[in-house]
Amino acid sequence: MIVELVRIQTDDGVRLDGVVSHAQEGSTPGVVVCLHGVGSNFYGSSMMNRLAIGLTDSQWDVLRVNTRGHDHCYVGAYRMGTRRFGAGYEIVSDCVHDLAAWIDWAEQAEYQKIVILGHSLGALKAVYRQTHVACERVTALLAISPPRLSCRIFQSGSRAHEFKASLDAAEKLVESGNPDALVDVTFPFPLLITAGSYVDKYGPAEKYDLVGFVPRLNLPTHFIYGGSELEQGGVAFEGLDQLLVDCVKDTESAQLMTLEVIAGADHLYTRHADDLLSSVKKMLMQW
Repeated sequence: MIVELVRIQTDDGVRLDGVVSHAQEGSTPGVVVCLHGVGSNFYGSSMMNRLAIGLTDSQWDVLRVNTRGHDHCYVGAYRMGTRRFGAGYEIVSDCVHDLAAWIDWAEQAEYQKIVILGHSLGALKAVYRQTHVACERVTALLAISPPRLSCRIFQSGSRAHEFKASLDAAEKLVESGNPDALVDVTFPFPLLITAGSYVDKYGPAEKYDLVGFVPRLNLPTHFIYGGSELEQGGVAFEGLDQLLVDCVKDTESAQLMTLEVIAGADHLYTRHADDLLSSVKKMLMQW
């Protein structure tokens, strides 16, 4: 597999890196742009690496990229200076700048088809971007295990007390004028994160509730979940497959959305990477 390191700058001055893997031989129908999950990066996911190998074997180029939320914390270039970025500092809606820059790169490379594939928070970012800033240059979305980030749902889950303690601590710092202060939270997993970022992702504004986005999808979108994560992944995943199907009933998006559950698979598709690849390749053949 031949790879090439690439670098872009977003319209608000953030420098991001990625790697493009080229198809083994002959012409390619297009490029699959892969977005990592929370705290990950373009090179660290074995699942994404397996997908890249399998898709280049199927003649697709694969561009694995960083968003500004890669890793947990790093210092990066920003508007002629530097600042802290990473999962602990990101505002999820800023993904619109990151995706726009990577789509620009793919268009300048003269790909005829541009498919966005995201995992976990990366999948939620892909759906968020397309439903808030629609892009006709994107052919389709592959959303692998996007969670439902809903304050209302978290407040009714089995870990509601834990969530309330984390959110209260973050909200107090924001209200006191210290959104950049770090808080050590335990929900949904242990993380050192800025108060502003925590309230942005999990606060009462409900900015990233996947169920609210899906009826607004305007292009072919294939959702994939693991059966195990739907059963054991907590309220962010519980019953989400049926909720997504129900929320597009009687809408135009019903004709554009497909969904598959891979039996027994967890959030990282451990021991089910080949099943995941088969699901992705099947949809790419249809598009």
